[in-house]
Amino acid sequence: LKFNVAVANQVLLLAMGVFPTGIYVKQLITRRPYFTTPVMHGQLHNNTFAMQNNMAYWWSAGRPIRSTVLQTIMKRNQTKTFSHMVNKGGLIHEFSLQGPYTFIVPTEEAMGKIKPAALQKLNADADKLATFIRHHVVPGQFVMKQLLEQQTVETLAGQPITFSVSGSFETRDRQVLVNDHSKITRYEHKASNGIIYFIDRPLVPQW
Repeated sequence: LKFNVAVANQVLLLAMGVFPTGIYVKQLITRRPYFTTPVMHGQLHNNTFAMQNNMAYWWSAGRPIRSTVLQTIMKRNQTKTFSHMVNKGGLIHEFSLQGPYTFIVPTEEAMGKIKPAALQKLNADADKLATFIRHHVVPGQFVMKQLLEQQTVETLAGQPITFSVSGSFETRDRQVLVNDHSKITRYEHKASNGIIYFIDRPLVPQW
């Protein structure tokens, strides 16, 4: 591979851990895109990279780097309220660098079921906000089969949540419920440090 001085400088910055937010990953070996996804600070490590024309090329495993759980949530319009709460609660660093986690994320429609005054009050109370967020996060990465087998898992808030099945395949109304009232609307969205489920009603912890 031939690099000019500018590219060589970019490689040096990358090796030092200095690289821009929002660059994209492509498979260099075959010189064709494998899968492209935004790459944020802290993800380009333990692999060999080069920078050229503001692109990052991943040389090692020939597989895509997924976004983290938090990046996945924060770039989706349908979870912007929950994302804002995570940011306000000061939990971005923790959820970005640690894991794995299983996130049970309420959608915008779900968060809309909280009265505006109650939501404003929740955002104003740092302790309750942190508890609310952590009550939607389970340490470890669990696929649906594991959650249904265990039935009850403990969240980062230290409180249990339950998983159960309602309906059946025969009647085409089979649903997986969290705490008997929050329906999972999307299953097993995988990320680099965990897995995400989306629900249609927020989980309310014991304060």
